[in-house]
Amino acid sequence: MAKKQTLQGPGTVEKLADWALATRAEDIPEATLHQAKLLLLDTIGCGYAALDEEVSRGMIATVAETGGAPQCTVIGGAAKTSAPAAVLLNGALIRILDLNDYANTSSGQIGGHPSDNIPVALAAAELSGATGRDVLAAIVVGYEIYGRLKEAMDDNRDWDGIMVSGFAAPAMAARLMKLDRVVLANALALSGARAPTPLVVRHGAISAAKSVANALVAQNAMQAALLARHGVTGPLDLFENPHGLGALFPHLDGSLIAPLARECFLMGCHVKAYPCLATGQAIVHAGLDIHSQVGGDPGKLRRITVAIADTPSLRRQKDDPGRIDPTSREAADHSFNFLAAVAIVDGAFGLAQFENERWNTRDVRDVMARLEIVCDASLNPRSPGGFPSAIRAEGTGGKDYVAEVLDPPGFSRTGLDARAVTEKFHRVTSDRLPEAARARIVESVMALDRRPNVSDFMMALEQANAHCG
Repeated sequence: MAKKQTLQGPGTVEKLADWALATRAEDIPEATLHQAKLLLLDTIGCGYAALDEEVSRGMIATVAETGGAPQCTVIGGAAKTSAPAAVLLNGALIRILDLNDYANTSSGQIGGHPSDNIPVALAAAELSGATGRDVLAAIVVGYEIYGRLKEAMDDNRDWDGIMVSGFAAPAMAARLMKLDRVVLANALALSGARAPTPLVVRHGAISAAKSVANALVAQNAMQAALLARHGVTGPLDLFENPHGLGALFPHLDGSLIAPLARECFLMGCHVKAYPCLATGQAIVHAGLDIHSQVGGDPGKLRRITVAIADTPSLRRQKDDPGRIDPTSREAADHSFNFLAAVAIVDGAFGLAQFENERWNTRDVRDVMARLEIVCDASLNPRSPGGFPSAIRAEGTGGKDYVAEVLDPPGFSRTGLDARAVTEKFHRVTSDRLPEAARARIVESVMALDRRPNVSDFMMALEQANAHCG
């Protein structure tokens, strides 16, 4: 076994390790902990809602085949599995429907889905017996690292933003496992070195890799924390070395280790109303409005223009051939063209809109052929930091139709609506879990900051899992 490494420098990895461990749970405002609980509840609901998906079945079968020590609880499963395997499976389930929370950077670029890493906090807490408040604090810290590194990335490169999970996830695990700064630094280095993911997982003929990419990064992060705890070392100069990751994070500065602010990254997160990408939420809502305006008859529309904000990331999404002409479930929920069309045709948007390859049906294709996606810079200042949309349609009878959505349902500038989050949890899990099981999960999550460990929460999941056979 490698000899335990002494920190030199300190470099970015060491500084990040110090910051991650220095933030005290007792110093985090109650409002922030409350929002963390709401995001945890939303995340768990997304996992249960995805259990019947084809990719979910493949992930469940894989984890069952590979086995592992019965350490940690999995969503929908009767048996526990190893911590890394639980992170992989739970992370995939949470992400598969594209229904979990999202965040935007301060410049309005795509901020990603920091809740993808919540399974790391849950697994580490179950291993270590950490308190519920410590779990919530670890989630807050993980979100903050995710957001700060996302801000520091170069958005014009062909690397997916989930690489920041390679640093957020081991920090969450280390806090809960009571690892020291040297061990955490090596865990960050080991994990970060494996985290870079090419943008192809989210572009072109999008595959199931979109759903499992972050789960794979988070699984590796959990394993890196365990390896580092046993003395395995990583490249501590990961950012400074000319052969490292520095070029991918050109905006790194002192803000990476600035004190945690009251308006931290987690407080700027949003929940999704619809199972599709974050930048498509307003498009769907506007499409539903147009459906209502034409009385459910898309034949009244001659030409449809779907306007979105004008940013580099949105232009890249708009022009991606795989999204313009989707050929898979994963591409469809990332296709502005499909999202607008199916919302206009159906007047509804949920999992049913993906059944039987709806993106290939004649009625949806007919509307897709009549619409154009354009970037409109005038939308940018009207919803700063958001992803607004406006659908303008010319009617066959000379009447025009307009639907504008600046901030879609679930988008929050003042903190999440607890009632809305709870209602969403019940709505997306009602086909899977009875009311009593759902109520037990909600109760255990909302009481988590007052619990000495996560046993009550895990028991709620296990009882719910009994209905998922």
